[in-house]
Amino acid sequence: MYGDLVMDSVPEKVHFFNSFFYDKLRTKGYEGVKRWTKNVDIFQKDLLLIPIHLEVHWSLISVDIPRRAITYFDSQRTLNRRCPKHIYKYLQAEAIKKDQQTFRTGWKGFFKMNVGRQNNDSDCGAFVLQYCKCLALGQPFNFGQQDMPRLRRQMYKELCHCKLIL
Repeated sequence: MYGDLVMDSVPEKVHFFNSFFYDKLRTKGYEGVKRWTKNVDIFQKDLLLIPIHLEVHWSLISVDIPRRAITYFDSQRTLNRRCPKHIYKYLQAEAIKKDQQTFRTGWKGFFKMNVGRQNNDSDCGAFVLQYCKCLALGQPFNFGQQDMPRLRRQMYKELCHCKLIL
């Protein structure tokens, strides 16, 4: 729901994939997700936000379409190289399907290590949602573990009012 709020705040620029997308892509390949964007040309967006859930931890991949950059964000600073590779293969397959030849190559991958770090086992999801909000709105990541209680209350209010607090 929060991802939809983020996407709705800048609908022409951002596409937010739901939390099941990556797992389906990882297990079924492009065939398992090829219909997920049948009504969306992701290459017309500026930013794709893809939450990653691996067993008990959340992280995020953002795709900057104009810069052809795939960036992995993890509040535990784990270097998971498989996730960006899966997204790269997805982007190539989607470019072929949507006849967007210019997006088949030129992608770069990054790991953002200078982001707020969680120091517990329960705030990874809240970090991911804040990464999404900041990326979509072009805001700096100026939050850390100490801000999570306040940010959780703020996200609750935003969800209740169906609108982001800018």
